[in-house]
Amino acid sequence: MAEVLWHLGSSSDNWNHLKETVLGRYLKGSVILVFGTLSLSICVGVSTAWLVACCEFPGRRFFEWALILPLTIPTFIAAYAYFDFLDKLTPALIWVRLNISPDAMITFGDILRYAVTILVLSFVLYPYVYLMARSAFSRQGSRYLEASRTLGHGPFSTFWRVALPLARPAIVAGASLVVMETLNDYGAVQHFGVPTFTTGIFRTWTALNDMPGALRLAAFLMLFILFIILIEKLLRSGARYHGDKTTGLAFQRYSLGKIKTFAAIFCCIIPLAFGFIIPVTRLGIWAYETLENNFDKTHFIKLTLNSVGLAVAASLAVAITALFLVYVARYFKSYMVHVSNRLAILGYSVPGAVIAMGILFVSGQINDVFDFIITGSLLTLGFAYLIRFLAVAWQSIDSGMERNCEQYNEASKSLGASAFISLFKVNIPLLWNAVLVAGLLVFIDIMKELPLTLILRPFDFETLSTRTFDLAYQSQIPESSVPALCIIIAILAPVIWLNRKMESE
Repeated sequence: MAEVLWHLGSSSDNWNHLKETVLGRYLKGSVILVFGTLSLSICVGVSTAWLVACCEFPGRRFFEWALILPLTIPTFIAAYAYFDFLDKLTPALIWVRLNISPDAMITFGDILRYAVTILVLSFVLYPYVYLMARSAFSRQGSRYLEASRTLGHGPFSTFWRVALPLARPAIVAGASLVVMETLNDYGAVQHFGVPTFTTGIFRTWTALNDMPGALRLAAFLMLFILFIILIEKLLRSGARYHGDKTTGLAFQRYSLGKIKTFAAIFCCIIPLAFGFIIPVTRLGIWAYETLENNFDKTHFIKLTLNSVGLAVAASLAVAITALFLVYVARYFKSYMVHVSNRLAILGYSVPGAVIAMGILFVSGQINDVFDFIITGSLLTLGFAYLIRFLAVAWQSIDSGMERNCEQYNEASKSLGASAFISLFKVNIPLLWNAVLVAGLLVFIDIMKELPLTLILRPFDFETLSTRTFDLAYQSQIPESSVPALCIIIAILAPVIWLNRKMESE
């Protein structure tokens, strides 16, 4: 990150041209996309979380776990599933051109492009908000909600006056993940032609062959990210609200009338349909139609082994690194270690394209100084995954150690056990589930990651995600359905297991 920010004022042959022509468009596109996707994701995620957590209606148990299924679909694959949606709106554009003006047609086309991209991103990213909000609503317990009911407030009033303010920190945390994933996206925005910083970085680097210009764009994107992180910190204000679910009687969910029941089912089925059912159905139909002529068993097995093997190896490395960092920080309680941990986990807030550009620049310098080529190697790609996803594993393991290991570590110290013994005899057995959850979360993210893999993969090394992108980039979207479905299937089981794990805690 520091290496990228260093290039904020670096010189570039094309920078004046970029600044005068496209920099404003990249900023405008990124802001519109973030604001639109964030707003819709919060609306969908919070409303569905409230319905399944605090209301009783037919199908509630099904929707409780099914609403997380869109999380299995990478954003770029969701975009490919709706690839022809804009084409169906062409008659409307022609009508605007003939009846109003060509300029109005261009403006209307831009509005449609942004709207469709926001809809696609929102329907696969809202589960980040949904999971956080559902957990917050479920843990608020009966005390506050029953008090609100006693005072005569109905479900709507209780939601706005009690539940939503208490769940604010959790909702902000989920919303921040939506923002980071939106800014990290490349496949969907490139497919729909939305100008963002990520597409600008790729275009400047590949089409213009201007590495300094791409690094400078990445630096501006980092400033934008830091601004968003600052806003997120101000909104959360360090607040933590812990529900008291075990105190008193269990909360009795609100019973809904016929009209409200229909509305609740409708609100739950719409995001599930557009975020999972329709994309998977279309991909399945295309896969069936193209499988016979486009399926190479040997190549397919190689792609699957590359993807799963890379994700498993990287997730193990990330989980082990996170366990070591968390243990050292909490066992020795060093301020410097705590600060270094916080700096180490900033990588998740940095888009993959920015990390890739920074690593390319540093590895290029290492190649020049030591005459040792590491650019374009699996080692470089694994290191990029470590930077990008360390925070995902760190949060899970740190939370587990805070709940389960603090007192035992103190007891271990008082008995004279070494830090090494405490780690292997006390902490690892107690943190086994937390480490497993951390590893699975990283595995899911790596299977869905595109920009990092696309930029840093070794020559002639393909994964399911890069193969899907390459086929779609060549306008072979039906043919890309087979590797796309394989990604979804590989992610499906871990996502369902993690959801059940969250429900049981």
